[in-house]
Amino acid sequence: MKYGTEYHPAWCRIVAEKWSSAPRGLLVTRLADVGTRTGCRECDRSLNSATEPPVQEHERHPQPIRQPDRVIPLRVVGFSHGVLFLAAGPKYQEILKQTAVEAATPLLVDGRRHGMLLRVDASRQEPLLVIQMDPRYRFRNGAYQARLRPPLQRSATKPYAVDFVEPAARARHAASH
Repeated sequence: MKYGTEYHPAWCRIVAEKWSSAPRGLLVTRLADVGTRTGCRECDRSLNSATEPPVQEHERHPQPIRQPDRVIPLRVVGFSHGVLFLAAGPKYQEILKQTAVEAATPLLVDGRRHGMLLRVDASRQEPLLVIQMDPRYRFRNGAYQARLRPPLQRSATKPYAVDFVEPAARARHAASH
C-alpha cells in the first residue's frame, strides 16, 4: 500500500481486499525503497510454505470479482465556451445522485482524452454531466455514455463513481430508441 506500517511481498488477504476496494492505493516498489516498514506475517507464511501446491494458494486468496459495468446513455444538450453538457434521462436521476466524481475522470474518444468531467448535477429532473473539453480537439455531436464503477476509497461515501465518459456506439444508440 502507498501508506502503512507493513509491506507485502506476496498476494495476501490484505492486498486482495485493497485491490478490490481501491486498486490505485497499491504501489509496486523495490524492496530497497520499503524503508522501515515490517513485512506482513501472512505474506511471509505464504512465501515460506513451499510444500503447498499453487492451486491451493489461489483458492485461499481468490482474485477479485469484477462487477458488470453500469452504462448510462447520454445525449448532448449544449456546448458553449469549451464546456459540454450531457443529459441523462430522468430514470437515471437516482443512480447519479449516488455517483461520485473523482479527480481526472476523462472523456475518451478513440482512446484519447478529449476532456474531463467536472461535475454531475443530479438535482435536476434531467441530470447533467458537465465536461470541460480539451481545446486541441473538435467537439463531436452525437450520443455519449457514462460508465460507472465502484468508487476509490477516498470517495467511498457513494456506491458508484464515474469511470469515464465516451461516445456511444451508433448501433447500440439506435437500438435503444
